[in-house]
Amino acid sequence: MAATERGALWKAALALPIAVIPARAGAAEVGEVGVTLLGYKERGLMKITEPILWGQATFAETWEVSGSAAVDIITGASPQLVSNASGKPVQTVSGASISDRRTTWDAKVGRRFGDFTFSASRAVSREEDYISHAFGLEARWDTNAKLTTFTAAFGRSNDRVRSSDDPSLDEHRGTDQYLFGVSQVISPVAAIQSTVTYSRGRGWFNDPYKFTLTFHPDADLVIMPDRRPSERDTWAWITRYRHHFAAQRNTLQAEYRFYHDDWGIDAHTLEVALHHDFNEAFALRPALRYYTQSAADFYSPVIPQPQPDILSSDQRLGAFGGLSPSLRGIYRFADGTRVEATAGYIVDSRSLHLGGRGSEAFSTLRAAYGLVSISHAF
Repeated sequence: MAATERGALWKAALALPIAVIPARAGAAEVGEVGVTLLGYKERGLMKITEPILWGQATFAETWEVSGSAAVDIITGASPQLVSNASGKPVQTVSGASISDRRTTWDAKVGRRFGDFTFSASRAVSREEDYISHAFGLEARWDTNAKLTTFTAAFGRSNDRVRSSDDPSLDEHRGTDQYLFGVSQVISPVAAIQSTVTYSRGRGWFNDPYKFTLTFHPDADLVIMPDRRPSERDTWAWITRYRHHFAAQRNTLQAEYRFYHDDWGIDAHTLEVALHHDFNEAFALRPALRYYTQSAADFYSPVIPQPQPDILSSDQRLGAFGGLSPSLRGIYRFADGTRVEATAGYIVDSRSLHLGGRGSEAFSTLRAAYGLVSISHAF
């Protein structure tokens, strides 16, 4: 299964702060370690289970370390081709059962110099048909009595794309990413953070497991493998706002993300959540997320005539929208132990596309996910 099958949920999971245990017992001054188990199940398609060990620590008042290790266990079936044999284009799920496992780890080390912090990170991910090596550099500046924080970062990934169906396939993909962000404490009860990222990818972006099959009116059958541009430039702007209402013990959490790339995709994501503390120990966080995107310029569920050089019928490149409600429960013990449990549901549909109906061949996706995390602060 290609790495592109991985959903945004798992990318977010791997961004969790993670633990590198100090070499000497008692060396850490502030830190947290934990274990998280994620589960994701699409109706009739993929199932993913992911245990994650993570943690972070600050010691000697100047050093910050974090790290994680995780395993993805993937089973199920995946949409393999789009065919118009029935008269209209529809997705056909692979007849073979898919089973794959991915292992990944990452580590980050930072050093404070007064109001400045410089960090370096490293990440490695391996699965049967995809290997990724990445590193990152980050600079953070706290100013205005630490009410304002500026962040700049650079990251680079070097990936190898392979295929279990084609042993000869071994292609390279490289991506550089740049980030600039600012966080501002507006008042004792409100804060805002805004970040802009730009990434420049070069190399193999095709999905080796997908192809398009089209019957033309003259009865000619045309089959085309997934072919995408060898370059991809993306821009994203994300802004988060937090406002605490002390009397009601509520915290409003709002987030907006705009995404654009040179493949022709524009996407908007809006999430609103309300974190409510019932007491010092127990809290609930209901949330609702909405997502919508336009189609890539080269997306098509059928192969036109004359046949183009670039075309993909992968519905993730089509126009659609999605809704995802979720509920998180949090319980804090007096000894610093914290238990979190999140349950969520995802519906992606062409009818949820903003401003009109999405791509005709988009098949509604329904999925449920859950997360349980146990951590301990020291």
